[in-house]
Amino acid sequence: MCRLAESSTNNSTGQSRAMIAAAARRRDNSHNEYYYEEAEMERRIRKRKARLVVAVEEAFTHIKRLHDDEVASSPKHPREVMDPREAAQAIFAPMARAMQKYLRTTRQQAFHSMESILTHLQFCITHNMTPKAFLERYLTPGPTMQYQQQSGRGRQWTLVSEEPVTSGLRQGLVFSLRRLDFSLVVTVTPLPFLRLGEEFIDPKSHKFVMRLQSETSV
Repeated sequence: MCRLAESSTNNSTGQSRAMIAAAARRRDNSHNEYYYEEAEMERRIRKRKARLVVAVEEAFTHIKRLHDDEVASSPKHPREVMDPREAAQAIFAPMARAMQKYLRTTRQQAFHSMESILTHLQFCITHNMTPKAFLERYLTPGPTMQYQQQSGRGRQWTLVSEEPVTSGLRQGLVFSLRRLDFSLVVTVTPLPFLRLGEEFIDPKSHKFVMRLQSETSV
């Protein structure tokens, strides 16, 4: 009886050790699979990002901003002079495919429609912004939610604060805005001193032409 009990105990111990070893191997395999999946995803994102940056920088070289004196003296046909919307549409096509692939790879396609990208592109070229400034919205991680103008629920937020809501803002004050499962934590910081000037720009002066002499084609 003693030998039988000892044999059963040894068998149980051996089975337990085998199960622990098998579980350890599964954990190692899961760790390796996760590592390689993450590495592959990072590689794909870097590749899509590089192609997007190059495509946007090349697209921006296809347009030239016209000044008032150039518009008045230009011998070109009037149809060749474009407003910001037309200029944005003209250079959007070369970058659209790279943009779509990058947004799909980074799982942002649900948050940036082609129309919103085109509108942002129009804003950037109107204000002489660089390709890097245009891309910042898509390359820099940010909130993953958008406001729907047709929905009134998107404006129903709850303010949570240790300070009374009637008190003024001060440096270091922290409060949060909550809606459903989202929470936006706000920290109050002072703005730097800015010396502001004023310069009037006629909206009708935003005119562009295509750079037909560019090495790359649209």
